[in-house]
Amino acid sequence: MDYKDIIKEKLAELNLSELENVLDDSDIAGTLSNVSAESIISSILAGEPLFNTEAVIESVKDLFLYEMKSALVLGVEIVTISIVIGMLKSLSSSFGEKAVSNLGTMVCTCLIIGLCLGNFTTTFNLCKDAVNTMTYTMQILIPILIPLLIAIGGTVSGSVLSPVITGATAAVNTMLSNLILPAVFISTIFFMVNSMTEKDYVNKLAVFIRGAATFACGISVTFFAGITAVQSFVTESADGVLADTARYSISNFVPIIGGFASDSVDMMLLCVNIIKNGIGVLGVIVIIVLLALPLIKMLAIAVVYKITAIITEPLGNKQVSECLNQMGNSVITMAVILFLTSMMFLVFIAIIIGIGA
Repeated sequence: MDYKDIIKEKLAELNLSELENVLDDSDIAGTLSNVSAESIISSILAGEPLFNTEAVIESVKDLFLYEMKSALVLGVEIVTISIVIGMLKSLSSSFGEKAVSNLGTMVCTCLIIGLCLGNFTTTFNLCKDAVNTMTYTMQILIPILIPLLIAIGGTVSGSVLSPVITGATAAVNTMLSNLILPAVFISTIFFMVNSMTEKDYVNKLAVFIRGAATFACGISVTFFAGITAVQSFVTESADGVLADTARYSISNFVPIIGGFASDSVDMMLLCVNIIKNGIGVLGVIVIIVLLALPLIKMLAIAVVYKITAIITEPLGNKQVSECLNQMGNSVITMAVILFLTSMMFLVFIAIIIGIGA
């Protein structure tokens, strides 16, 4: 039997529909609609590119411009209200009606905060959903990759890495959903509250909470990725010894047909390894796509916040300008947290692909 037939037969035995459905649901403008485990393996064997790079870059550019246009609507609304605030302050200086001006300024500031809060809540939920979807993808992927890893002789690696990666994925998701991302959200609320007063009452507290959340995310990702990498180095050596011993035993202690049996085993292991790597590459593509869509949206929103902060500052309301600037920083912080999380998942997949390659 040809090795291509063996690969096709083994692929048919695997249920990859859930993983491919995640890719279809998260695809950018359908540029990866033809990407599947079978197409990836065929491209790898033929030495062809996995997808049209130019089409992907064009889709990413179009998506960023679209998100920028959508976010600019919020920016225009904020600038318009800021102009009204500037006019109220100017009228207060001219006619001496300071109480009326302060009341109008407060109402306009609350309106800006309401607009920003609605937008930031949507961005927060987008980031949280992306993390949850990545975690769900890993929960689908690990039960597929680990048995394939064991099938090619990675018994020790599979038995050790499976609980380590599964536990790390669940732990990071719990920390992000229940601690780190909510901390960033709370710090942003503090910035909004601070913008309603002339003094910085909770500004330093908000900066501290956001910095602590970012630090906790970095430490968690580094710790779990480091532990997994060290475990893989140790177990890979043990698996290499076991695999070599098995091949030697079949070749030398099985009379007459031992050499043929050893060659057949090598061919079967090679096919299974190709399948493992192909599915691993599919997992990498899914994680990158899940990262790209929310990351582009968050970067577009952060850019608009920053530009709006620059425009509103000379209009006379420095507190609102500082609040918008800090909100832009908070959105960038969430983007960094999402990026670090995806990098950790990619390291996990790369470790499994690397074993037995």
